[in-house]
Amino acid sequence: MNVKNTRISKTITSDQFKVNEAWIAIRINELFLFARDQPYDIYVLMDAASTYVFGSILSNVANVAPQEGEVEALFRKAWGTKRQWPDKLITPKHSIVENVFRTLAEKNGFTFSTVPLSDLSSIVAPLKESFASAFR
Repeated sequence: MNVKNTRISKTITSDQFKVNEAWIAIRINELFLFARDQPYDIYVLMDAASTYVFGSILSNVANVAPQEGEVEALFRKAWGTKRQWPDKLITPKHSIVENVFRTLAEKNGFTFSTVPLSDLSSIVAPLKESFASAFR
């Protein structure tokens, strides 16, 4: 018998979380953006329940993870807003930001998990659409 290995979608929605239970770190631009003829990416840190964006990192090198110091500054900004850490941080699987965000999550004492990008679409799609429409 030939069995096909398929993945059942496990879409994550904001109503599955309490505010500040989980944060999401994700790149919000789908395509390379250019400023002064240089490609760059934009990463955001957001609350999974409220979809509140704590801040962003503009990486002036496309497809290169932000520096640890940049991520630390983003975490400090989020801490300044919430005055507590989340229970966990979520990033898309195989994201280039995975290692730097994992290191800082563990350093600050909260868990880290990765999920397929498609599982985060219901939470991040409105932000990505808003961002994309601003650059059209």
